[in-house]
Amino acid sequence: MFRSIALLVMFPHLVCAQPAYVKKANRVDTAMATLSAAGWPTLAGPWQYAGPFDNTDRVGFEMAYPPEVGAFDARAQFTGKAGLKFGWQNYKQFQLGQVVNLKPLCPKNENDSTIYLAHEFDSKHAGQLPLWLGSDDTLTVWLNGEQLLHEPSERAAEPDQDFVTLNVKSGRNVLLVKVTQLQGGWEFYACPGLPANFPKDVRASFEKDYPVRKSAPAKATRNIGAEAEHYSITTFPTPKECSLEVGGLAFRPDGKLLACTRRGEVWLIDEPSAVKPSEIQFHFYASGLHEALGLWVQDNSTTYVVQRPELTILKDTTGILKADRFETLCDAWGVSGDYHEYAFGPARDKDGNFFITLNVGFGGGHQAKAPWRGWCVKVDGKTGTMTPWAYGLRSPNGINFNPDGDLFYCDNQGEWVATNKMNHLKQGKFYGHQAGLRWVKESPYAGSASDKVASGMMYDGQAAPGKTGPKGLPALDPPCIWFPYGRMGQSPSEPKWDTTAGKFGPFAGQCFVGDQNTAVVMRVALEKVNGVYQGACFPFRQGLQCGVNRLCFGPDGALYVGQTNRGWGGLGGKPYGLQRLDFTGKLPLEIHRIALTKQGFDVVFTKPLDPAAVLAEAVNLKSFTYIYASPYGCPETDTRAEKITAIARSTDGKTISLRVPNLTPGRVYDFAWNGTKATDGQALLHTDAYYTLNELVK
Repeated sequence: MFRSIALLVMFPHLVCAQPAYVKKANRVDTAMATLSAAGWPTLAGPWQYAGPFDNTDRVGFEMAYPPEVGAFDARAQFTGKAGLKFGWQNYKQFQLGQVVNLKPLCPKNENDSTIYLAHEFDSKHAGQLPLWLGSDDTLTVWLNGEQLLHEPSERAAEPDQDFVTLNVKSGRNVLLVKVTQLQGGWEFYACPGLPANFPKDVRASFEKDYPVRKSAPAKATRNIGAEAEHYSITTFPTPKECSLEVGGLAFRPDGKLLACTRRGEVWLIDEPSAVKPSEIQFHFYASGLHEALGLWVQDNSTTYVVQRPELTILKDTTGILKADRFETLCDAWGVSGDYHEYAFGPARDKDGNFFITLNVGFGGGHQAKAPWRGWCVKVDGKTGTMTPWAYGLRSPNGINFNPDGDLFYCDNQGEWVATNKMNHLKQGKFYGHQAGLRWVKESPYAGSASDKVASGMMYDGQAAPGKTGPKGLPALDPPCIWFPYGRMGQSPSEPKWDTTAGKFGPFAGQCFVGDQNTAVVMRVALEKVNGVYQGACFPFRQGLQCGVNRLCFGPDGALYVGQTNRGWGGLGGKPYGLQRLDFTGKLPLEIHRIALTKQGFDVVFTKPLDPAAVLAEAVNLKSFTYIYASPYGCPETDTRAEKITAIARSTDGKTISLRVPNLTPGRVYDFAWNGTKATDGQALLHTDAYYTLNELVK
């Protein structure tokens, strides 16, 4: 006994805590708390960055710049892109477990650049520490000078795209990361796991509560070839004098397509459905507008355009295919000069009223400096009178009515917005962003609506993390769809419903949403439960040339995709453009929709499924929620593995019924299907689906 005590006194580093599971509100916090309790490094603490270095023509991926040559030196000075001088700097905004934006680190070199990140840490233990990673674009990782990963992907960053094992040594360690950037987003993700030598029960609890998605994508280019078998892409050739940064798209009754641009121009496009792109013709129609971000066509000679300060009527009074008369219908909302004060719309109801969504500001001062920023406003189509309609919006890039006459908008992740979302807009309702509350007292809802709203609670009503965390539901109208950040885009644009009666394939009546950052089109299938909208979102089509800002269905049944990347950045490599998606006629095997039942979910497919593929292990189901709070975005919180107690196939083979106990409103249910195929042998095209649950079936 005394010999053991003497050894511990002489060698205190041999004393270590027995690993125990310490559960927190989310995966990364749980991993860090469990590691810390056992005396292991968590990878939290100071991170540093050095950059930008050059990545023109993709040279940065293979180029060995000074930070990766020789031993790490925190005092080193470098000469980087365009002769810039810099050293290692503190990355104060870095957060484990979140996709972090690297662009603010190199504000004047956001494209064609390379950056290094470094983290020095001490460890009492020698052993293997798992690390999950994601990046936009390429990713290289070293630990103590040993290269562990060299991934050339050009992709949007998502959690868990890559995995490495860190062979941590006792004492000082240096983790070095290189991320190169082409165009669009520039991001990085890192999240530690638990070492393999932790007790089996500790690791089992962690993996049960926070399972890594089996379908986590390794490349952003997955499924592009398979998608093309069902939906082809045609690229429009644009005139050299046309910078087609599409802000709005709409067809005229004569079959010509109008496109307004962020440069303040309007172009008239003839033969947009032509099989040969060379037959498509562009005609200059109007100019002099201020960042036009939406239009609505009344007839062949009259078009309503939303520009930053007003709703304008363009008229062609001579019939020469060019607007010659500009009339202001409404300019009653405010503009302060903040670059982020966009105006979106207009959507028009059956009574002729227009609805416009107004972006809040960003980058200094109050975000609602000017009147009605953060609001949806209604404009009388005859008189131009404006009425504040709904509030709590952040960056509502797109607003539309569904075929039933209900109004929807999509919002972008940011302060007060946990992740990207889609909401059913209703008069007088509050949607979460608190900047616009300053105008409540001047609105029709003064006296009935509060200009102060409590925050900090989870969307499923649980008590928020911490001893004093509030509980109860947030006092707002919840989204009908949450788009998990990274996995379902990063900057959604307008919702557009398929009214083609089957010309565009098997999704008639469903909604499509573009993403301006990841250059994809997503699909949404809504249902009403107890009169409340909720439903599922799905991947649909990627591989587009630029960030998707506007969608428009044509009389030919095709989906026209307007694009721009200025200001926000986007995948695809092009700065702007217009493309067309056509259904090839080949039916894909897809999850058509998900319907909530009293017992769980009915998952409906576009084709009958092979009975041999319908097994309980064929689907991995988990759920998570978010926290309503002011920080910029929120990680998926309180992730749980959901148990499927029974699974059944319908007689026609298209519906799989899942029995799932203890369903909870305010959570997102995350489906990942494995090995699913149709009776004809076709594999499931997209294996992921995300159902937002607001109401239970009574």
